[in-house]
Amino acid sequence: MQAMPKTALVFASALLLAMPLHANPLQELRDTLARLAGHTPLKASVQLKSESRSSDGDDSEASTGLASVQLEDGTQGLRLIYPQAALSRAAQEDAARAANPKAPAPTATGLRGLGFSDVSELSRAAESLQRDLARAVFMAERQEPWQGRPARALVFDLPPARKDKHVKKHESTLEVWLGADGVPLASRKRQRVEGRAFVVVSFEWENTEEQVFAVIGERMVATRRIGTNRASGGGQKGSDRVEYTLQPQS
Repeated sequence: MQAMPKTALVFASALLLAMPLHANPLQELRDTLARLAGHTPLKASVQLKSESRSSDGDDSEASTGLASVQLEDGTQGLRLIYPQAALSRAAQEDAARAANPKAPAPTATGLRGLGFSDVSELSRAAESLQRDLARAVFMAERQEPWQGRPARALVFDLPPARKDKHVKKHESTLEVWLGADGVPLASRKRQRVEGRAFVVVSFEWENTEEQVFAVIGERMVATRRIGTNRASGGGQKGSDRVEYTLQPQS
């Protein structure tokens, strides 16, 4: 049998290295998430910390948020318990703001960010990631340790769900780190939008969301999620950082 020419062997080796390590990484991940979208009973505390800044010319504002709720999620549904002490503090802060709009209100601000949609994305992380992957296009796969653990990272492009005539540039990617068993360990989603409205007003928006996952029974949860945003346009600028921490309880 004639030996393969050296140049062809090098080309074949390079092709193999460029190919995905798994036949259909996107479908495999979707199958794993379907398996981890169970309703294993979960009790946990969820804490929110936030910082927000905005400026409009010479005027600037800043606010912080800090609050926590108790969560129960299972076959009967999701329940959030807002501690009475936190509700009382929030009421006092809102009353103070009625007299002084710039009065600090960390508890009231924090509780507003601990609603159903935000908390359910933590307790039902598999379903949340499934929604992101619904329009994902697989881009690449690479071997990359995560916090010292062997892992591989999948990279996806996330096309916009719908076109906006004001948006001139849209970039959105999702990276998911998987353990040796194919279960997600963490994710990072990045979005950048540039556009123009009313002909003369240009705007930019950047968002990064990082999550850390854990598995409890047949349920995948996000034990930590950090979101950062930066936006500018029409002479205004703003930025915020929101961190959620979910602590399972026995």
